[in-house]
Amino acid sequence: MLEDQVAYFLQKYLGNYVRGLNKEALSISVWRGDVELTNMQLKPEALNALNLPVKVKAGFLGSVKLKVPWSRLGQDPVLVSLDRIFLLAEPATEVEGCSEDALQEAKRSRVREMETALLEKTRELQSEMNKSWLGSLIDTVIGNLKLSISNIHVRYEDSESNPGHSFAAGLNLEKLSAITVDDYGNEIFATGGALERIQKSVELEQLSLYLDSEISPWYVNKPWELLLPSEWAQVFKFGTKDGKPDSVLKEHTYILQPVSGNAKYSKQRQNASINSIQPLQKAVVNLDDVTLCLSKDGYENILKLADNFATFNQRLKYAHFRPPVSVKSNPSLWWQYAYQAISDQTKKESGKLSWDQVLKYAKLRKKYISLYASLLKSDLSRAIVDDNKEIEDMDRELDMEVILQWRMLAHKFVEQSLGSEMYTRQQKEKKSWWSFGWGGQSAKDESEPVQFSTEDWERLNRIIGYKEDDELGVVTLGKRDALNTSLDILMRRNATKLLLGANDCLAELSCENIDCSVRLYPETKVIDVKLGSYKLSSPNGLLAESASASDSLVGIFCYKPFDVKVDWSLIAKASPCYVTYLKDSVDGIVRFFESHVPVSQAIALEAAAAVQMTLDGVKRTAQQQVDRALKDHARFLLDLDIAAPKITIPTNFCPDNVHATKLMLDLGNLVIRTQDDSTKVPEESDIYLQFDLVLSDVSAFLIDGDFHWRQNQPSHPKTSSVVGLLPVIDKCGIIVKLQQIRLENPSFPSTRLAMRLPALRFHFSPARYHRLMQVAKIFQDSDRQEDSFHAPWYQADLEGWLSLLHRKGVGNREAVWQRRYFCLVGPFLYVLESPTSKSYKHYISLRGKQICQVPAESVGGVENILALCEAGRSSSKVVEDASALILRFDTDESRKIWRGRLQGAIYRASGSVSIHDLSKTYSDVEDPESYPADDKGLFDSAMIEKVFVTGVLDELKISFNYNLENDQKKFTNMLLSKESSLFEFRAIGGQVEVLMRGQDMLIGTVLKTLEIEDLVCCNAASQPCYVARSYFGNVYRQSVDDIENGTQDCKDSTVEGDDEFFEAPEDLVDFIEPWKSSMKVPSFDRVVGLLPDDRIKSDGNESLNSFVKAQIVIYDQSSHSYNNIDTQVIVTLATLSFYCRRPTILGVMDFVNAINIEDEQYDSFSDNSILNISKDDVSKEGSIDQASLVTEEPSLRGFLGKGKSRVVFNLRLYMERAQIVLMNENETQLATLSQDNLLTDIKVFPSSFSIKAALGNLRISDDSLPESHAYFWACDMRNPGGKSFVELIFTSFNDGDCDYNGYEYSLLGQISEVRVVYLNRFIQEVISYFMGLVPYNSISIIKFKDQVTNTEKWFTSSEIEGSPAVKLDISLRKPIIVMPRQTNSSDYLKLDIVHITINNTCKWFYGGKNDMKAVHVDILSIMVIFFSLSFRILA
Repeated sequence: MLEDQVAYFLQKYLGNYVRGLNKEALSISVWRGDVELTNMQLKPEALNALNLPVKVKAGFLGSVKLKVPWSRLGQDPVLVSLDRIFLLAEPATEVEGCSEDALQEAKRSRVREMETALLEKTRELQSEMNKSWLGSLIDTVIGNLKLSISNIHVRYEDSESNPGHSFAAGLNLEKLSAITVDDYGNEIFATGGALERIQKSVELEQLSLYLDSEISPWYVNKPWELLLPSEWAQVFKFGTKDGKPDSVLKEHTYILQPVSGNAKYSKQRQNASINSIQPLQKAVVNLDDVTLCLSKDGYENILKLADNFATFNQRLKYAHFRPPVSVKSNPSLWWQYAYQAISDQTKKESGKLSWDQVLKYAKLRKKYISLYASLLKSDLSRAIVDDNKEIEDMDRELDMEVILQWRMLAHKFVEQSLGSEMYTRQQKEKKSWWSFGWGGQSAKDESEPVQFSTEDWERLNRIIGYKEDDELGVVTLGKRDALNTSLDILMRRNATKLLLGANDCLAELSCENIDCSVRLYPETKVIDVKLGSYKLSSPNGLLAESASASDSLVGIFCYKPFDVKVDWSLIAKASPCYVTYLKDSVDGIVRFFESHVPVSQAIALEAAAAVQMTLDGVKRTAQQQVDRALKDHARFLLDLDIAAPKITIPTNFCPDNVHATKLMLDLGNLVIRTQDDSTKVPEESDIYLQFDLVLSDVSAFLIDGDFHWRQNQPSHPKTSSVVGLLPVIDKCGIIVKLQQIRLENPSFPSTRLAMRLPALRFHFSPARYHRLMQVAKIFQDSDRQEDSFHAPWYQADLEGWLSLLHRKGVGNREAVWQRRYFCLVGPFLYVLESPTSKSYKHYISLRGKQICQVPAESVGGVENILALCEAGRSSSKVVEDASALILRFDTDESRKIWRGRLQGAIYRASGSVSIHDLSKTYSDVEDPESYPADDKGLFDSAMIEKVFVTGVLDELKISFNYNLENDQKKFTNMLLSKESSLFEFRAIGGQVEVLMRGQDMLIGTVLKTLEIEDLVCCNAASQPCYVARSYFGNVYRQSVDDIENGTQDCKDSTVEGDDEFFEAPEDLVDFIEPWKSSMKVPSFDRVVGLLPDDRIKSDGNESLNSFVKAQIVIYDQSSHSYNNIDTQVIVTLATLSFYCRRPTILGVMDFVNAINIEDEQYDSFSDNSILNISKDDVSKEGSIDQASLVTEEPSLRGFLGKGKSRVVFNLRLYMERAQIVLMNENETQLATLSQDNLLTDIKVFPSSFSIKAALGNLRISDDSLPESHAYFWACDMRNPGGKSFVELIFTSFNDGDCDYNGYEYSLLGQISEVRVVYLNRFIQEVISYFMGLVPYNSISIIKFKDQVTNTEKWFTSSEIEGSPAVKLDISLRKPIIVMPRQTNSSDYLKLDIVHITINNTCKWFYGGKNDMKAVHVDILSIMVIFFSLSFRILA
């Protein structure tokens, strides 16, 4: 009987919320088709379904009306009306002690609910009969339904979460109605055939959500049950005053301001849309103004409320330990309660299990799952087993999460064993189509009505017009472009506000004309989003604003589009926006969300852990989806055209005391596309998925004055309010091509990335530098000290002073212990400078970490060392891991305490397996056989390429400018004076390749040419001049006559042989716009010989067609290619010539001086040394915590190993020629120094280093003389055909190594035959050339004051620290020194020496190096073998 069923469900579900529901009267009303319930009280437990610590303080249900025309269900409307629902709730956080049996019963009930919910998620009703029947019923109900809900007010009052500051939250709804309308919007009753075309109109009026602070809770002088209906309405409209209903309307502080709207729904006949563009179902939702507000008080109240609920859950967890008496009556029981709760918590959080416990739980798991599965299989009609004594006994010692995991595994086992189809069918027999279900109760209730008979089903089917042989799949068999469902959501305006007070708005984000539409086709799904405009404002001005008033953001997502052969596509376009960084406004927003209210650690940690787990889940899911898409060869189209923000950063810095400086950043335009590259090899197009990224029109400049992005870039500053424009970055762009492999293939890298920068140009000058420093000051943290600020580490679980190993030096081969203050806060570890620090030095999440003991021999014999590193890291090499934290503890007891707490925190942060993952069916799990077998075993995994990156920079320019004003000592003059060009740095043809193979990394880079153009002296010369320039081949001295006569371009040197020089392309000269035309698509083609090949060792002396080539090899110690060298760098350079001109050098010195000028308006300190602290200052700072001072400890060496068997870093440098030319003011050459064939091999060992250097011929020429002059070469090899002029080996030793012999350094050198012409005139000219250019350096001079004699003494640093011992072994063969009388004289004095050797011996007497009484003796021996002195004097 359908009427009996309706009456039963009204009684069952409505009876859970209201009091005094009469079953007999309700049944009679249902039979009549007219149900009306009025003036009913809500039960206190009406909110129990929310699972929150709240209860109903008072509740009133004004009326419930239900009119069902049973005889004319298909012709007359069904009327449902709810009016005056008033509910007043309050906290219910009192926790009473309960027995163990009561706790177990509550746990069983909770497990039953959660298991049922998980099973319902996995159960999918796929029966066409049920779908069709339910669809017929829904069509009938919707077609005849007239709904009206009005006067809803739900209010929650809280006086305990924030004591002394009561607050209330409420939901208001004035009216929600739904009626049937015709095509013109007039209300009608759908009768007969009209049901085949349904049209509904929904009206929403005044829906709001408020949060009032500092309120007085409502109360009345009499019981709430005795209030009259009119008094209920008055109380929930005006509140109460003095125990009576008030009559004055109070303003609410809204979170959601009252919003109204309407919606229209229409449904066509089932086959109407096959040949029509109209959708089968269409819904349009219109919302007028949706405004969200959050006040400062409201935000703090929300935190307090969450804190109170978290505390309640914590108390509820240990309610079975809670004594049933008060604290005063029996304190000892409460001490036992505290001990039991903390012990239970510590036990669960420690993560420690003995092997006996592991075996016990493993056996228990096996027993539990098998028993539960057997019980399920024995009776397939029940979905949950909750009446087995053995299961109940095992549940007593298990957590709910473990119980649910094991039960879901049992369900999976049963599903797999019986087959998914049979198992699902058996489950459906128990669970009907009805969402509430009238079957499937494990315990039969007497009040439960009987099941439907055959006659009942036939009657109901006739009423709703359902036939079992009907097929509703007509639409799905129609055209692919037949529109099934259309949903449009239109929002005229949306705003989000942050409020400091009732009318004090801190920030407001407003959006205009939001339009979202959804189109559903048989296979295709289309989502279209449009945003008209948006604006972010503050009292200080606009923070962000869209440049366009319409279509600021347009996005279309399409699943299985019609016109493109892809699985899905995403097309989006964003117009530019203007962003202004207003520091006060941004700081105000940050301070708004800072926790000035002490929130408990539990809620903070739960929120942080939830966020972390959510992020991990999103990343894991995204990675799985990407992997699946790649493996399935899924194709998608991505087309994003985003106009990046144009940013303005204003400052308060006014160079002319009137116009403020602004930094303008234009981030250009970003385009991201996926497309097939027709130029790729067909095999590669099937292997890779490709993304193309183009970033263009990026620029930056500084402006003094008023300027807005809506104006054009001011090319003539004087014609506007802009008084100064200084470009910083000219317009530039980058092209990026990314390829991700679909299926792993050992012949191709997994990821390939190619980049190309056509041109990049920077401008730098002292005026720009000082303005940029003023901009940087804006982002520096202010030193505000707020007593109300509460950092997370203020409530630490464990804190104290520890020593942290800080690595330094090349390859992190050295380290020093630093004292730091550590705070363990839940799953996070903070490293602070001191306990009172407002910010942290390091922040570490313990999720996925491990703690391990470090042997003392690994850290120089220091005990009590722990390492915190990534899980899975080998403990033997953890000291070498730069990302690991190495901690030293003062005592062994401290180490044990910290280790236990860290392990517990890591265990808590790791979490357990997600139960939702266990609820997935086996069909959802990927079949490993569906993918190709992994053939990596046939290849060496260490040789498989993972990542390949290639990049090209066609041209890099850096222009340096300086000020010509004579008076540059004044800061303002320097900023405002006219600038002139100093020099321009140009690097052309740069390219880099990076290859990651296993754990190894190979890097190769090349630069075609390098030049620095001299823009100071270029005006005086007829041709361009250079400060430095690179060449290929053999470069010879440039002819002075050629320069003077202008017969040769200054860009070229006199070159013999096949010399080559690369000029910049003509289309790369102008950086403003033409760079776009030169943007070539990057390629993945590899340059032969650029990447280092670890199987073919290069000596670094091969010929190049470029100026510089660098190769870097970084090997992992577990790699097959590792040969005791961690990192190796091989650099090969061609010829580089430097041209020194005194005007240019003076300009560079002026440039540096201008950079170092300080603003006279601000006080500055030029000496920040700790030695300048006076005694008075020390006395004032006497309260400084001594533990916070960094203790100077000797550097820790040797933790990477000892001796010279392992090379941490190796640099091999080969340079064909370096040349320095001294130029006079008249562009004639004074002198030339050239060095050929420079070979350098630098090796850094764990505790020492060695430098091997070989210099070819060193030549110094006196260019004021003709090349044929006898004294033209001031220095040259005696044998011009020699290969090596100087060979040096400089080696260091550590006293802890086995090769230490009492000295720290040794120098072995051999100088071949050299001829030196000592011409006094030439020497004096060179000295005078540099005289006055090099400033005096007093850094190495230290002044001490003798307190006894009251005198000052000066010492050098070496005199105080002592000079290290150096072992010398130098050999000089056949040097010739010629001393002419004068330049044009043939008279000279010649000294010829056959061999000179210099060596020494170092010994320690009376102790070792570290003994204060020890004496170091250094004996130097010089031996000269046969020398001759001759002279020549001509009359």
